[in-house]
Amino acid sequence: MEPDAFKIYIDRLRDGRSQKIEGEFPPDFLEVDEETLRFKKPAKVSGEAYIAEHELVLHLTVRTEASMPCSMCNEMTSVEVELNNFYEVTPLAEVKGAIFDFRECLREEILLRIPHTAECHGGHCPTREEMTQYLRTEVPEKNDGYQPFADL
Repeated sequence: MEPDAFKIYIDRLRDGRSQKIEGEFPPDFLEVDEETLRFKKPAKVSGEAYIAEHELVLHLTVRTEASMPCSMCNEMTSVEVELNNFYEVTPLAEVKGAIFDFRECLREEILLRIPHTAECHGGHCPTREEMTQYLRTEVPEKNDGYQPFADL
């Protein structure tokens, strides 16, 4: 991967021009390699960068895959992470040296989109039936407790 793959040169976007962003970025830019969360496949990124008024606009579609434990059986499972129509808007005054590196904002957005839990086999873990005996199936009666201000 080119060292400038994440860089957008502001001077090249003047006069209504845009920069096409297309490629696969290796998962190491996410800087995540934990026991319960890993990225093994590259992030496929497509989109464009352009200037609108006095702001840099980044419009991207991103697809990648995270590996995390199944919430039922605890085996590692793959989870698709998608960013459709992701926009990042940055005032040009905040872009130092007329070069914007979008690595950090892309990394942050991908990490924010990881689901809290995942289930293997497309949401149908074979262990689920064994676990149902431990799961609550009925809704408990609502107990509001003491409400001192209820009659105000």
